[in-house]
Amino acid sequence: MIPNFDDHFNILIKSLNSNNKFILGLSGGIDSMALLHLIKNFIDDNRNVPINCIPIIIDHNLRDESENEAKKVKKISQNLGFNTQIKKINSFKPNGNIQNWARKQRRNILFQKCLELSANLILGHHFDDQAETLFMRITRGSALDGLTGMNEITSWNGIFIIRPLLPFRKKQIKDYVRNKKIFYFEDSSNNNNKFERVKTRFYLNHIKKNIWHNVTYDLNHFSNLNSNLLKKTDYFFNSWSNKNIIIHEGGAVRVDHASLRNIFEKSFLFALRIVGKIIQTVGGNEYAPKRKKTSDLISFLFAEKFKKKSLGNVNIFLNQGYLFFIRENRNLNFGLKIQQNKHYIFDGRFLIISSLAGKLVRCNNSDLVKIDNKSPFYKYGYWINNTIPYLETLEGKTIKPHLNIISQYPKINVAENDCFSLYLLNRILV
Repeated sequence: MIPNFDDHFNILIKSLNSNNKFILGLSGGIDSMALLHLIKNFIDDNRNVPINCIPIIIDHNLRDESENEAKKVKKISQNLGFNTQIKKINSFKPNGNIQNWARKQRRNILFQKCLELSANLILGHHFDDQAETLFMRITRGSALDGLTGMNEITSWNGIFIIRPLLPFRKKQIKDYVRNKKIFYFEDSSNNNNKFERVKTRFYLNHIKKNIWHNVTYDLNHFSNLNSNLLKKTDYFFNSWSNKNIIIHEGGAVRVDHASLRNIFEKSFLFALRIVGKIIQTVGGNEYAPKRKKTSDLISFLFAEKFKKKSLGNVNIFLNQGYLFFIRENRNLNFGLKIQQNKHYIFDGRFLIISSLAGKLVRCNNSDLVKIDNKSPFYKYGYWINNTIPYLETLEGKTIKPHLNIISQYPKINVAENDCFSLYLLNRILV
């Protein structure tokens, strides 16, 4: 047993204040196999804490042996008493950046399964992974939120992600696996220096041995300090946002231009954070734009002749003293098939809940979601409508969405007669 794992895991799952149904991302590597056994031990030793954990193995179908490896991992997991599933990826594989493609495919499958089962997600990232993540984000020029690294509990697109191994070192995991004689597969890509994380691991090991012995600890400490800093400023951030930002449930945002300029003049980093979160929410992006791109955008926003700019699939307009952030009418996944009573994410912006089956389509211009003529977004109503999905049922009927906004994933009960609902995922408030 890794010392204190049970206590730490128990604290994490209780802090969620939600159901105890989990999806475990099980790769078959040393970290996820260790986590599988640790969770099994926790369940056996804590019968009073109900845990329903479903391991999901993603077969990326990139190597000839991947199918057999997935089946072997599944058998081990099932022998431990878990209801384990294999999800095979059969989609087109790009020629370049294969690891990023695999990460996104894996993430989408795991998140979709979580949505289907109303479950939370458990991943096996650990202390040394955190240092690597911080190092990569620093070199990429990430903004403040990115420099907090990974959190032990994160809410992403309406799902809680927990990383119970984050406080524990790789050496502890290796010792545990060796002592318990736990089987795992060694992915050959972990030694391929053409991949960013592998190169980062090599650089950090070199730095640790020759230059900066405590680099892993110090990067983790930096992450914690930055997280604490943001937590201390969150009250002011939310207070300012509530007073100066209006969010339309159709996925648009209005900001007081003069107030944002005032923030910019007092704290450039704070302005970066505000604009980055707005772009992330309106554009449906996984992360806020890079610091340099956001900085360049802000320079345009306060230029004397500024009228219009775009970044991250978002158009920004200045109109009568307000900045309007409107989703661009492109890169939208209309045509997505919807099954009855399952949850989906559309465009990274909306959680979809539908009691009807069908497919997502663009709106019928004669039947738009009505935006009141007194609304500050009235002028942009046509643009907003063209970026939100309608549902075409199996019978050919077009259903307008019921619109709402959520900041985190609550227990949502669809109101009577609202058979097709879109919940905007608000990433501005923290």
